[in-house]
Amino acid sequence: MDYVSPIATTMAESQTVGVFLEEIAYFMDDMDKDLWWLLRVAHQPEPPAVVRGDEEVPPLENEAVEAIIERLRARANEHAEQHQNQVRAKIVIIPAVVPEERTVLHALRSLKFHCKGRVEVFQCMKEARNTAIWAAYHNCVASMEPQWVLRADGPGGKECFSQCVVVVPVYIDKAKQEIKVFNVWCPEKKKRHWAFPGGDILRGADRNLYDAARREFETEVGSCFGMSWSECFVTDLPQDADAPLDDDAVCLYVELEKDGVRYPTRPHFFVQVSEAFYSTSRCYEDHSGVIQLPMPAGEHVRWDDLASARRVHLEGIPFVEHDEARWVSLEFETGRIIGDDGRQLRKENVDLFRQQPDRVWQYFAKLAGLDPLVKKSQLLAELPSDGPFAVRMSGIDKTATDEDIAGFFQESNIAVKKVEQFDVPRHTARIDFEDVDGLEQALQLSGRNLLRRKVTVELWADTANDVSMEAPGARPLKPYDGPLPESKPFKVIIRSLDKSVSRDDIGYFFWDRECSVVNVDYPLRNERHAGIVEFEDQESLRRALGLNRAIYKGREVSIDLPSAKDERGG
Repeated sequence: MDYVSPIATTMAESQTVGVFLEEIAYFMDDMDKDLWWLLRVAHQPEPPAVVRGDEEVPPLENEAVEAIIERLRARANEHAEQHQNQVRAKIVIIPAVVPEERTVLHALRSLKFHCKGRVEVFQCMKEARNTAIWAAYHNCVASMEPQWVLRADGPGGKECFSQCVVVVPVYIDKAKQEIKVFNVWCPEKKKRHWAFPGGDILRGADRNLYDAARREFETEVGSCFGMSWSECFVTDLPQDADAPLDDDAVCLYVELEKDGVRYPTRPHFFVQVSEAFYSTSRCYEDHSGVIQLPMPAGEHVRWDDLASARRVHLEGIPFVEHDEARWVSLEFETGRIIGDDGRQLRKENVDLFRQQPDRVWQYFAKLAGLDPLVKKSQLLAELPSDGPFAVRMSGIDKTATDEDIAGFFQESNIAVKKVEQFDVPRHTARIDFEDVDGLEQALQLSGRNLLRRKVTVELWADTANDVSMEAPGARPLKPYDGPLPESKPFKVIIRSLDKSVSRDDIGYFFWDRECSVVNVDYPLRNERHAGIVEFEDQESLRRALGLNRAIYKGREVSIDLPSAKDERGG
């Protein structure tokens, strides 16, 4: 019989584990608790029915479990010191976890909190990046609870995990053929924008996405008016995850996120509101059309009352996220949202409506009695019917192969005919497709991630012959016809410079192209591979801006007018 070392056996059984604490992140911060305190709570002889955060936790009677917790803490702390930027979330990574230690960690899954969050333990890789760690968590949950995986709308119909949900309340005035949608104001310092109600799923409370949508809306909006979901909308959502959503008053649109790390998809429930909710909400409008949301009945904690935040966890008192809302009109023909108070709508919401997704616009048309929208093609009218059907991809990860690039399109069921990567400019490629339909779909993938970087996909345009021989992947340059300052200083900021470039090189780049240079500020203090160049006159500035996207030392540079922030960084 062959001898098997106990050390080898332990190594084979050990694995790196992640502890997902994002659903209880506010509890951890507000109550100043850590994972190790939670573990001791979970292993008390009688754990609390609901963890409040003020429990007195005596030392564990089980010395073996106590020793395991200390070993886990030591390894987690050592790993965190060596991987400070590994994960940008409340996820604790613990390497070399053996089965008996995993059993200790799994007790965290049974803890309950007033915030309705849940702790999860999942397997991941020790040296994984933030993207791979989130993917490991999503794969773990999806394997246990497949109802969180949805098929995204758009090219390819990719199936992805749904970490969040958005509810878009819709009011239809059929007589005027007018469409309105409901926003809430997000007052937090890092947000400060209008958005639709919604948020992350909470597996401690939500059985499925329908539950998450109901909970988010009733918590953020319905409770302010003392109205349930069924009172706010003309229809209810199903209770079971596998129940069909076949009500004309509801449209589920699953948007595939461009960054897609924490949120691979962003499901939107467009739901027609009741006349009772619309009229009740408008009773609270001020002269500018902003609804001053009434506070919920009973005790609650407002978003700006941070001193009382602990009561949410200690007593289960509701937290009020918003105190303002509004109805805004939607231009059906353009996808433009029209609001009157001058404050910005969340960018992702603006982009979604600007795209005018077919499923959503068909829903709007049917509700409002409008003719279906005929969308204009992104393609040039003069595009030959026999091709070539090609795009230019830029911003490509330096490790990407031709197979990676082809796979980027093929996973959306777009057939790729040919991939050609270029040395000049770097990180660019030409991709040819079989037909015009593939080309149309490929253009919709711009802004999504290929490996570690977000890529730009745009229609291929041939450059002049003398340029294309030197830089076959270069974009054609266009004269600048935008606004210009009327008086000095005449400056541009140039970015994406090669690391070998010197201050003099930048000056000669513009001087050789008939731009009178006064000064070059390079390198900038707060931005690598960028500089600010000042010119003698407005005409030199115009010529310089016309060099945007030119190839210089093998790289495509961007040239633009500097912002106030750019000037401060110089």
